[in-house]
Amino acid sequence: MVAVAIGSSVTSPRRISLVICFAVVAAGCGENDAPPATDTPSASTNGAVQVVMANYELVAEESSRVLVGLILPDNRFVAYGSIQMRFTKVDAAGDPESETSQVVEGTYLPVPGTSSGDPSEPPQAITPDIARGAYVLRGVRFAPGDWIVEVASDVRGAGTVQGATAFEVLDVPSVPGVGERAPRSDNAVMGDPKEDPISIDSRAGQGGIPDPELHRMSIADAMEEGRPALVVFSTPVYCVSRFCGPVTDMVQELANRYEGTAEFIHVEVWKDFEANVANDAANEWLNRSGTLNEPWLFLIGPDGKILARWDNLFRAEEVEPALDALPSR
Repeated sequence: MVAVAIGSSVTSPRRISLVICFAVVAAGCGENDAPPATDTPSASTNGAVQVVMANYELVAEESSRVLVGLILPDNRFVAYGSIQMRFTKVDAAGDPESETSQVVEGTYLPVPGTSSGDPSEPPQAITPDIARGAYVLRGVRFAPGDWIVEVASDVRGAGTVQGATAFEVLDVPSVPGVGERAPRSDNAVMGDPKEDPISIDSRAGQGGIPDPELHRMSIADAMEEGRPALVVFSTPVYCVSRFCGPVTDMVQELANRYEGTAEFIHVEVWKDFEANVANDAANEWLNRSGTLNEPWLFLIGPDGKILARWDNLFRAEEVEPALDALPSR
């Protein structure tokens, strides 16, 4: 387990906007030194990379998956291999709050159905049509408050890049968290004459709902029957990140392999996309102060409590251990 709240000391307080120096990338560089020269990149990045915290929320003291995406100025993604990141808790001015900085390694997590590349190879600059994904750390625990993540890495095709971004760690979950009782939502299912099929699955307008097995039972019905349920909230057609379709397909594959273990449910986010109206179940679970992020995946136990949750990007191998641990029917 990675505990980022404790670790190697910050030797001198400084603003996070200063040049960051990770030993693996720029051994021996001082606080204000430029990084060493690398191979000429195929497209100029000026050494910058946009660092994106891909999680929708991180919660204090919860064992978390941390997702970090890297986007170059020319809109290529950084993919494959692993990168080093430093997490530092900061005060309101952006200065280290205490001597709690640690360098940790994140590994590439591809979108389901796309290549993970060779894990032994260095990160590469890739166009979105070739690879999409983020770098993941698992089993991380944060203290509540404001944090900075800094990244520096040698990237094939871009040279040495570095960047940083701020993020907040919440005291308690905003959307339903592990251990909480799941909202007993009566989401629409196939065959409901009152519902437009597109509001049940946004792909219905492209030739019908492709995965009817995910639309035969509501969350409320599964809870009423005391059935475990793996529930994905997504909008495969309208998803901005383009993660929704692949992760929904992944849940369908899990439904085939784990038939009888649990109910597998897809909840379409939009009742009417053009009118900006979300489905009631999506609002009940995800809408907080007018903000609704997706995709999300929740595993509900037979007692109606949430056993696990995954946000934005997740793969079958992360979900399978939780399904394997469910009690036999």
